[in-house]
Amino acid sequence: MKKILSIIGLSALLFTSCSKDKDAIILQGEGKVTLTMDAVFGNQDFALKKDFTTSGITYNFTKFRYWLSNVVLVSTTGQEIKVSGSYYLMEETGEIKLTGVNNDLPTTVYPATKRESVVLKEVPAGDYKSIKFSIGVDQKYNDNMSLQSGELSQLNGMTNISWMWLTSYIFTSAGGKVSDGKTTKTMLIETGLNANYKTIVLDLPKNLSITSSTSTSIVVNADLSKVTDGIDVMTNPVVGASKATVMAPVANNYANKVFTIKSVN
Repeated sequence: MKKILSIIGLSALLFTSCSKDKDAIILQGEGKVTLTMDAVFGNQDFALKKDFTTSGITYNFTKFRYWLSNVVLVSTTGQEIKVSGSYYLMEETGEIKLTGVNNDLPTTVYPATKRESVVLKEVPAGDYKSIKFSIGVDQKYNDNMSLQSGELSQLNGMTNISWMWLTSYIFTSAGGKVSDGKTTKTMLIETGLNANYKTIVLDLPKNLSITSSTSTSIVVNADLSKVTDGIDVMTNPVVGASKATVMAPVANNYANKVFTIKSVN
């Protein structure tokens, strides 16, 4: 009888816990999904130190970096499965020289890196219809960099003390050169600040079936040609917190234009 009561009590506890968190739940499972954020420029594969031209403006990138965070898979029943600790630095960059805060630490070199894929583990088996993720770092961690989760770190050049009196994360960073054919300028288009933390929902072209015995993948295009859509980059080749009115539409481009589903397997 005690066993029966214990099972009933446990079931009630589980039901109550789930009911309190209808927006997103964290479950353990055996399935896994490879999520690839494939950088492109229009219909071309993205590469560093390569010219890309659109609307009469030529871009040549030396880096493209952004925080991919708070990944959620949405099942065909509407259940949201949150990937625990999902803070990933996605990037394609050459070497970056890093200096300590206020130059009180020696200069270090962040190595050239290309990282487009992450593996989402412990996903419950089932059918999924969409994926949600955010670009940037949510306020809890952005306002208090002593807190750690996933890959969040101050040691990778994705923080900036010059933006505000508090240190905060750089959400996205695209740098290089930009030219209109007459003039060439150094370009650094960055987003940050809590108001520019964006969540994106992408419907999958077909349901994604996850089991413990099959390999599954989602490929998302990250189109750099859309980053500066509607922005005069020759007038504003450098965008940071000091140009908040320009930064906001760049962040909106990331939210609404940059990311699209390429394939599901």
